[in-house]
Amino acid sequence: MVGKVMKCLWVAAGLLILFAGVAAASADSDEVTVSQAIALALDQHTDIRQAELGLQLAELELDAAWTRATIPSINLSIKPPSLSLAGFSSDVTGDFTIGLSPPWGTSSKVSASLDVTWDSETSGWEILNWGIVYMQTLDFSSPDAASQELETKQQAVEDARTALRKAKNAVILDTGKTYANLLAACVRLEQAEKDFGQAEAELVQMEELFEAGLKGQTVLQEARLDVLDAQIELDEQQLGFATDKEAFAREVLGLISDGSLELVPFQLLLEELRQATVDLLDQEELVTTAVRAATEVEKAQRSVTDAQEDLDATRRSALPDLSFEVGVDEKGWRLGWNLSFDLLAPDRQLKIEMANARLMLAEEKLAATREQVQDRLLNQQAALRKALNKVDRLPLEQKKWALKETVMQAKVEAGAISEDDWEAFLDDKDAFELTTDEREASLLLIYLEYRDSLGMELNWEEWL
Repeated sequence: MVGKVMKCLWVAAGLLILFAGVAAASADSDEVTVSQAIALALDQHTDIRQAELGLQLAELELDAAWTRATIPSINLSIKPPSLSLAGFSSDVTGDFTIGLSPPWGTSSKVSASLDVTWDSETSGWEILNWGIVYMQTLDFSSPDAASQELETKQQAVEDARTALRKAKNAVILDTGKTYANLLAACVRLEQAEKDFGQAEAELVQMEELFEAGLKGQTVLQEARLDVLDAQIELDEQQLGFATDKEAFAREVLGLISDGSLELVPFQLLLEELRQATVDLLDQEELVTTAVRAATEVEKAQRSVTDAQEDLDATRRSALPDLSFEVGVDEKGWRLGWNLSFDLLAPDRQLKIEMANARLMLAEEKLAATREQVQDRLLNQQAALRKALNKVDRLPLEQKKWALKETVMQAKVEAGAISEDDWEAFLDDKDAFELTTDEREASLLLIYLEYRDSLGMELNWEEWL
């Protein structure tokens, strides 16, 4: 990995890692890589578990709907003789029925029945009546209403799958960002420790010079003030890092940490990541495809479709309803049908106008949603280009700082600048070096976030 390789370790003795699959490197080391952290978060995060249960429930509801539509129900009832003061009367009778409601037309039903009674004289069952009937209703305002439940349940399954994918991607991205922020905080902590050590060393030097009469009281007090400032900054960095790391271990990893959790810097295949980023940015057509496939756009599109279907149904409400029945029983075949008209509906035209207004509103919302999604994708695309440019610019900036260091060192040796100016330059150079790893991690995270917005697989394992 390009840049400084460092490890963030809070000193504490042996913490037993409380999760399976992540083994400690040694008995006194609790080292967790970003890959292991993401794997742990995916395994125990409540949002993912809820999304998995939501998908499971949606699939069960779809299966139940298909079962109701394709497997007949069977009922059997037996009526024994009635008992009165005169004793038992009547005979044992049985009623056996089979019913099925397939998703045809507006509504449909196939039923069969068999009524039998016990004949005590012949000691056997006697058929009283039987019949097979098919009934069909066609409401021309909504001719496919019977299949809409299955379509709704199927769409619910697809939505649940999308929700699960988004939940997993959100956990991956959030965990990666938090991990990267902790690494950056660890670097700032190391710098604060270094600054505090330098301030103490300078104070010792100033005290010696003061005792020798080479420095005045004001210079000594300024050195003491520098130590206090550095100590305050160090305390803030220590508390902030310890608090954030403990929260990360508890909330994201599901661990109870005593502070000894060790974070490992990202080990990136930087050149491969840069090339993958360039290739992704070159595919401009992905934005158009992603806008159409975005969850919020699909939801808005379904609202338009529903509004259009509602308008069509309202316009067709003047058409007649047709229902017919075909059956056969012990008496023979029979056929019946019924045709009904809604001759006068005073508010029909108003309903049509309202349905048309809802359609226009849904279309406006769809256009606005598409624009919002496109703007978001283009902003993420621009952020990815910026992150790539920052990484590409690193060698040039490193060359600049190296050359500037040579110049500044020559100046301080020649007495052209003071020691304070030299120390200030070194502080600026250190601050630049601290951003090296952050730039690389930022490129990866923005790259993954952009892929997520495009609806692509993250494939985060390839880079971590």
